[in-house]
Amino acid sequence: MNITAISTRKRWLQEIIIFFAMYILTMLHEWLFINSLENFLKGLVFFIILYVQAQIHRFFIFRFYLQKKYLIYIAYSLSVIFAGSSILFVANIYWIQPDFFEPDEVVLSFLYHFVICIISTATIMALSLMQSYAIEVQRRSMDQILLNEMNLKFLHAQLNPHFFFNMLNNLYGVSLTEPDRTPGLIVKLSELMRYQIENGNVPKVSLADEINFIRNYIDLERERIGKRCDIQFRCNHSADEMKVWQISPLLLIILIENSFKHSHNLTDWFVHIAIELRQSEFLMTIENSLADENLRKPSTQIGLNNLKQRLFFVYNNDFSFHQKKSETRYKTTLIIPLEK
Repeated sequence: MNITAISTRKRWLQEIIIFFAMYILTMLHEWLFINSLENFLKGLVFFIILYVQAQIHRFFIFRFYLQKKYLIYIAYSLSVIFAGSSILFVANIYWIQPDFFEPDEVVLSFLYHFVICIISTATIMALSLMQSYAIEVQRRSMDQILLNEMNLKFLHAQLNPHFFFNMLNNLYGVSLTEPDRTPGLIVKLSELMRYQIENGNVPKVSLADEINFIRNYIDLERERIGKRCDIQFRCNHSADEMKVWQISPLLLIILIENSFKHSHNLTDWFVHIAIELRQSEFLMTIENSLADENLRKPSTQIGLNNLKQRLFFVYNNDFSFHQKKSETRYKTTLIIPLEK
């Protein structure tokens, strides 16, 4: 069954529910007097007349109000309400409840039916507007979800070449200085690339897998610059402890890449990374040295901008991201919620 058919069935079901809910509310005070099939039919006809004139207003007249044709809207509304109350008045006098009104109360009786028609129209319109509003909110929510998914895919597409470009640069540097180590680093790089390709477009991955990906990346950096840079990575949680949690993939690597890229210092080069689980929260703190003036690399900010956008799309405002810069070091703190 296609989406259109499902939507049509859902709308018909809602209309049926509204019909019976309105019928029960309208006839609630008459239930004690419905003691035969004829009385039931009388009550049903009474309600159907109210319901039909209200639906005519809903489907054929209310659009004039939306078009801001107020005089036409008022004229048609009064005409339909007058016609509905007239039919209801005649049906009541001659069949439904002929003994309810006295002969000298014709005007009062008609006004009663006129007011009943206005109330039924207002009630139907209120329910209809609430239904339309709920549908519009649902549609906008779905549109936003689809937009977020498209944006995330776009950001991942930007991240992939950015990440590979950095890693290939690293590998090129090692091949020039220590070519014997190149084959092993190629294997590590292939594992990193495989992880990113397989998990780049999924919404969540195991935290244990993501941390293992980070470890491999840091190991590769340690192979490249470990002799010159003080690299520390602290994560005291076991794989079994972390695999129960889920995290959006490839968020952390952006900050870790930046910490290595912009920390090159000839006197005190360091990158310290700490990961901690606090109940259902993930905390990562990165402290790195600031690059010497003549060693600073130009930054396009692509990775950092991607990170901020992805954090907003995935976690809305339920995250904390802070950066602090001093004379000698740069500190980044990221706190995000975890899901099982």
